[in-house]
Amino acid sequence: MATPATGTNVSLPSLSTPQTPEGFGLRRKRKQVSRACDACRIQRIKCDDSVPCLNCRTRGKACSNTGTNKPSSLPQAINEIEKLKAKVKELENQLHRERSSRVSSTESQQEAPPPFTTPTPQSTEIQPTAKTKYWDGIHIRPARSSHGAWFGPSSLYYFTHRLGTFLNAQADNMLVHLASNLELLGQPNPPDDSSRLLAPLAEINNSAVYLTSIQEGYFISLFWQSYHTSLYSVLDEASFNSHYQSLYVDVPPGNPRRPSALVDIVIAMCMQYGTSKLPRGEQGSLAQDNDATMAGRWYYRRAQALLACQVQSPSISTLQCQLLCAAYVCSGSFHNMADSISGLAVRTAYTLGLHIDPPPDMPEPERQMRRRLWWSVFELDTLVGVKLGRPFLLQDCHVMPELPSDSLDAAIMSGSTFAPVANDTTWLSFNLQRIKLYRVARTIHNATYGHDLGLPNGKTVYEYPDRLEELANVIYPLTQHLEDWIKEVPRALKTGRKEQGNAYSMDGSLLDIEQYAPSWLQRQRLLLELEYCHICSNLNRPFIPFTTHQVPGFRGYEMAGRSASHAIELCNITHQILSGTPLLHGCHQVFQWQWNGAMTLVGFVVAYPQHSLTPAARGAIKLAVSSLDRFGTGFEAAAKAAIIVRTLSSNLDSVMDRLAVSQSSEVNMGNSSTNGNTSIGALPSSHIMNGGSDINPSTTTDVDLFDMALGVDFWAGMDVLWPGVCLNVGEASLLNV
Repeated sequence: MATPATGTNVSLPSLSTPQTPEGFGLRRKRKQVSRACDACRIQRIKCDDSVPCLNCRTRGKACSNTGTNKPSSLPQAINEIEKLKAKVKELENQLHRERSSRVSSTESQQEAPPPFTTPTPQSTEIQPTAKTKYWDGIHIRPARSSHGAWFGPSSLYYFTHRLGTFLNAQADNMLVHLASNLELLGQPNPPDDSSRLLAPLAEINNSAVYLTSIQEGYFISLFWQSYHTSLYSVLDEASFNSHYQSLYVDVPPGNPRRPSALVDIVIAMCMQYGTSKLPRGEQGSLAQDNDATMAGRWYYRRAQALLACQVQSPSISTLQCQLLCAAYVCSGSFHNMADSISGLAVRTAYTLGLHIDPPPDMPEPERQMRRRLWWSVFELDTLVGVKLGRPFLLQDCHVMPELPSDSLDAAIMSGSTFAPVANDTTWLSFNLQRIKLYRVARTIHNATYGHDLGLPNGKTVYEYPDRLEELANVIYPLTQHLEDWIKEVPRALKTGRKEQGNAYSMDGSLLDIEQYAPSWLQRQRLLLELEYCHICSNLNRPFIPFTTHQVPGFRGYEMAGRSASHAIELCNITHQILSGTPLLHGCHQVFQWQWNGAMTLVGFVVAYPQHSLTPAARGAIKLAVSSLDRFGTGFEAAAKAAIIVRTLSSNLDSVMDRLAVSQSSEVNMGNSSTNGNTSIGALPSSHIMNGGSDINPSTTTDVDLFDMALGVDFWAGMDVLWPGVCLNVGEASLLNV
């Protein structure tokens, strides 16, 4: 290529202004490009960086050089990435400043700035992000308890209070008073607070009742066929048996074994479960005041005393004990105690580092055990939070450990010797599927109660039907994850159906119990499906309003029907199993699901007396009464629940007749009038039209229904009391908040 002669002053053309060769005696140096345009590459000629290139411009062709520099080399790509990062950061800063200005302007309107604050010219503080308010709950003092407690919107207590408040607000008390003194119905009340029987032992008590080694062995063997396979798979059976035998080493003949917190709580749980399966007249001295839920209390109290010494230096065994202790008190309806123990379990899990996935160099059996323990704590925290309507304690905003394996190798290493169920299913598969179910339930729960409804202070979503329908539209797509979960459940963990029915289908088909399957496997299948029905009913229950009556075609109406259909299926399955097999006898967990489902259906029937599912719901309530009666032969709380549901059922006819007349008149009025807070598809009830509300935390109206229903779950009181302390307080009452 030609270059200017030495010593000759030549004015080179600007690179930004291309010139034609005719204007020069000498050709300018072509600036090389890393990639030629498409036309030059086809012609195999040299290209330049002009836009368009000189060759294409000369020939009048379209050039692929459009002026946007596509990175074609690593340095160019890096430069482009850095530019994009800078742009993204700039946009994020703009968005952050805009949000901060909104928050600060809102706060300045609501409250004055605090005193003694000196603004800095260039503040480096992290600006607060927008936060969502908690839903309103209810503050109550249960029977025979000296202090109140708060329960959130997902709890049965809040739902029952909404129902009771609505019924009490109707003209002429549409619901007949439910005999506030249960003695009139032949149901004696416990003499005092039974939770005093669960206080930790301060010293050796001569009145304590412990079992012989043979009796202990009986209840320990019961554990492996019940709780071990159908609740938390957190014990190594072989290691536990070795530990239990070591407690008798160097112990003189005839003397009791050395105490062990883990062994004691296992025995306590199985005494409670085994005694509850027997009629109350055959339970003997194991039950306190004919109450099977108190069986094993001495073992539980000794376990608590031993655990108190491990708080500073917890071990894996400590966490195992805490999980089982929570199950024990939850079965006894001491739900606040279960909440407290759950909190201890969460902190213990963090202390043990279980929130970090175990390293690869750790022995595989230990890795799997740590994962099962962590996810069992996750289950417990979710269960307690949803049941009581309180915030979760375990934070899931970070990466969780891997899910535990249910492979054959993992089952072999678990310490138990159960035979494989199928090619893809072992005894550990039930535990894995429960974990997945609770993950989905937690996601939907958080989305429901974490959604910003934009409500004024002191107001509830049930006073704004349009907001409730909006929430239903947001939550409905998330429920598809529950359908996806069903598809992942192994076939071997599903109970068959007669007449070509399908499991988890809510079609009401009868169960086909496999005759020669082990009882632990049959129980796993039943409990998994029942728990699914229970969770689905609860997740959809917030969309059952009492102050407005939704009409078909709207999402809230559909989700209320889903809540009822799952509760109906739960009642059908429970009744069939209790009537034909002993698989669920004495199971406190199933009793609580049945009680929850029955009260949900009562509320649904009152809210939707003309719904297509109402006749089926009425029939399911009658089945629930029968099931509660069967549970009631073993423990007191179930007998009381049966009386309440039976009384409610017998009074529903008059309630429904009056509500049907009221709703019929409202339908006619709704065609010609609108309400400021009522959206299309929601008709105001007479309660709203008369100025009432769905729930008022400070209501002082008659609460017989609420008092009695609350007594089922808290019939033995709430607080942990020392033995000998007696309470003399009135029945449950509402506290103003």
